[in-house]
Amino acid sequence: MIVPLPSRSTLWNTKRMKNASAKSFGEILQDARESKDLSLGEGAKLLGVPKTSLWRWENNETKVDAQRLVDIAAAYGLSISAMFEGRIVVAPTQTDFDRLGIVVEHIERMIQHIGHRPKPEAVRTAVVEVLRLETTRVLETTGSAFDPSRYDAMVGGILGHSS
Repeated sequence: MIVPLPSRSTLWNTKRMKNASAKSFGEILQDARESKDLSLGEGAKLLGVPKTSLWRWENNETKVDAQRLVDIAAAYGLSISAMFEGRIVVAPTQTDFDRLGIVVEHIERMIQHIGHRPKPEAVRTAVVEVLRLETTRVLETTGSAFDPSRYDAMVGGILGHSS
């Protein structure tokens, strides 16, 4: 179900906006700022608002309009939907999207080499697994290049083609 975003004039009542763990929106906003290691003053400067405004939002004393919520999420590099759920989830970066594209192109080349089209579910599994494994490996191995071809044997098995 797609829920339309509220108009700019809609204000979020931060006192009543709660998640499953009963955190207020202000607490979620403060967690988001602190996850970036920003002081209240640094967060306010990043958002282009007075420090008192940010303090009032974080303490549920004033409401946040919908556009400002989008601006806050963008400034902190976070997912708006995750913030609503009380989670601080970093939004994907351009590097993440570029790596996804590299994996998709690599797997598509493998499919063309195989000569038959596997089920979409198998392609999805191959893409997700290669992206997950290779991203984890790159993050854990200093100076390592992103290279989805390391997993060709696994991908061949997922796609139903033995090497």
